[in-house]
Amino acid sequence: MSAAVFSDAWVSAWAAEINGSGAFRAAGARWESAFVFEMEADPALGIAARRSVFVDLSHGECRAGRAATPEDAERAAYVLRAPAAVWKQVLTGELEPVGALMIGLMDLSRGSLASLAPHVSAAKELLAAASRLEADWD
Repeated sequence: MSAAVFSDAWVSAWAAEINGSGAFRAAGARWESAFVFEMEADPALGIAARRSVFVDLSHGECRAGRAATPEDAERAAYVLRAPAAVWKQVLTGELEPVGALMIGLMDLSRGSLASLAPHVSAAKELLAAASRLEADWD
């Protein structure tokens, strides 16, 4: 089943994919954190408005995955923002997210790359789970 990327249905499917991933469970065993991922509007891709999703990760599993609220954005340890075209490249495997952060294509507006460094393999598995979802980009 396909869902609009960064929609509530999409993030629910992502949470289920994360929880079904043995690779994420192993890589994220020592990681506990909450993220808000924000996608900027891009009319060329059919994304009319900004979309945000929240995931709450705890020791190799996803405790929550939903559309983000303003409170989630205020409380999450990390907020990662990018244009829709960049997210599309990341989620289709065309662009490596750490490299995208380093060259400014993605913005870590809350949290630090240094605090993410010990969890790079878990973060890669997190995004790999997202890339396995069927997604509509409009």
